[in-house]
Amino acid sequence: MRRITLMVAAASVALSACAGPTLLVAGEALRSPEPPPPIIPFAVLAADDLTPVTAQLQVEDQSAVTDVLGMASLVWREEWADRPASVSVGALGFKTAVVQMSALPEEGPIEVHLEPIVVTGTVTGPDGRPLPATKVTLGDLVVVTDSDGEFRIVRAVGTDLDVSRPAWLGTSIPWRGQSDIAIELEPRMIRALRVGGYKAGNPGTWEELLGLADHSAINAFVIDTKDERGTVFYSSGVATAHEIGAVESVYNLSDVLDDMEAHGLYKITRIVTFQDPPLATAMPELAIRDSKTGRPWETYSGREWLDPTDRESWVYPLALAEEACRRGFDEIQFDYVRFPSDGPISQARFDNFAPDEYYSAEAQQQRVETIAAFLEAAYELLNPLGCAVAATIFAITLESRSDEGIGQLPGPLSHHVDVLSPMIYSYAYGSGWKGFTDPNEHAPEIVALALDAGIPRLQGFSIYRPWLQRAFLSSADVLSVQEVAEERDLGWMLWSENTLFDATMLPPG
Repeated sequence: MRRITLMVAAASVALSACAGPTLLVAGEALRSPEPPPPIIPFAVLAADDLTPVTAQLQVEDQSAVTDVLGMASLVWREEWADRPASVSVGALGFKTAVVQMSALPEEGPIEVHLEPIVVTGTVTGPDGRPLPATKVTLGDLVVVTDSDGEFRIVRAVGTDLDVSRPAWLGTSIPWRGQSDIAIELEPRMIRALRVGGYKAGNPGTWEELLGLADHSAINAFVIDTKDERGTVFYSSGVATAHEIGAVESVYNLSDVLDDMEAHGLYKITRIVTFQDPPLATAMPELAIRDSKTGRPWETYSGREWLDPTDRESWVYPLALAEEACRRGFDEIQFDYVRFPSDGPISQARFDNFAPDEYYSAEAQQQRVETIAAFLEAAYELLNPLGCAVAATIFAITLESRSDEGIGQLPGPLSHHVDVLSPMIYSYAYGSGWKGFTDPNEHAPEIVALALDAGIPRLQGFSIYRPWLQRAFLSSADVLSVQEVAEERDLGWMLWSENTLFDATMLPPG
């Protein structure tokens, strides 16, 4: 009953207020209410693009956080007219600003422009060459270095600067607000064995190879996914491979990749590029043509080639490369990424070459530009997916001043791939080379001379990782040529046509 009584009383007071003037109690006077203290509006904007910033304002015991429009308010205090107050304005990714308050603003909000925190730096290799397209991460921000290896992170927030690049060892650097950071990356030291497609598909041989890697310093395999005959060794998702009859499901690609991952191996695939009998036969419009027969041109061993100057011939190998990358390989190595060298070259006809000018300076430049353009296309496709791009090249191009008619020069190509792999096989050099009656009896010297001639010719960001021979050498000589590469801080890959290796020719683990 008490609650009801109070409610009625309240209603009576309300009705009396509507009925007539308020009665004053004797001794009281009518006074205006106290005016509220003045409010100081703030607008916080980014200095670089004048967008609103979520910021915190702090002065003495007052604080406020800006809204989505960058607006916030503080209460003015009279004592600030005699003793100015400092308002701190801070936001993640921006330098803190301080506003001195000694008088009320006459109109409008006080605009505060916060300067972003900017981190800059350069990423290079050990020899000082800049590394473009290197991913630099700080907190949630990700940038890539430009062609000069430089990066710039705006509105930086985080504690560690993570730097990564395919084919190189990543690094993490504590960040405490510093800028102009010089970062040096080291290339991965790869020691690899070549594994032919049929060997990868033989369970016994595959287990033996994994065992060799486990008990040696081998840390990578180069697996053929497409070889010189054009055979694709797994059930590819690229329709063209099936349409031209190139697929032999010799191994399960997922199983091979899983095994390599389980054994801690860096995963490289080898894709033979422009020598491709199945595609050249099925689609002769993509092939190099023979001026005498009108049919696809063939090497002396009877293998057809695609025309590198026809960009339509690039589609298929790039599709296989993208599939291999997405399936889990770390690196895609393009072999036979060149113009042909074996066969009746004078009869070869290309879409963009005059036949009588094939060995002119202009034709050489066009050949090199053609191969460089293909590798650039591969790099732009695969690098963002996280795969390194490699190209096998003739070792003679490390020392020759011409492209040897195949479109390969290390300097120009080094701008477009992570790894250049010269095939330095001493048995391939003729008698008298460098004064050696039999160069194969001087394999370490041949490898050293080739690398020392080729290293200064690198112009871009590529590193060398040579193919070294296993055939026609003793185990001691095989180990010696490996040491030659490692003395120059280079990794290596050991080639065997039949994937035959044993522990005596491999460095200990």
